[in-house]
Amino acid sequence: MAQAMMTLMDTHPISFPEYEHESIQNYLDKLGYCYTTRVYKEVGKYKVGESYTAPWGDVLKIDDVNKYWKVSDRPFYNEMSDNEKEEIREYSENMGLPYEFIKFSRKTRT
Repeated sequence: MAQAMMTLMDTHPISFPEYEHESIQNYLDKLGYCYTTRVYKEVGKYKVGESYTAPWGDVLKIDDVNKYWKVSDRPFYNEMSDNEKEEIREYSENMGLPYEFIKFSRKTRT
């Protein structure tokens, strides 16, 4: 218990829209990993190998961070809704800024 509390104290929060919480947890349960896209002020905030606490209490480890300048270059582009594409485009490509596509997983206890 004390080790778990220290792990939480050593991590920074990572935010997700509340409507995504359940689907993210489902992906983590099913695949063991999930992806998120970060734009604008969140670019550069999350580092590979670092741990972050999710709003629902899981400690997540950043596995990979890739920077892109065009939304059409994003992996799984064809699986995105038009609204998702436009939202990312609005806060990155249209502003001349990059965005990050981040792979993360639950941190396993050591």
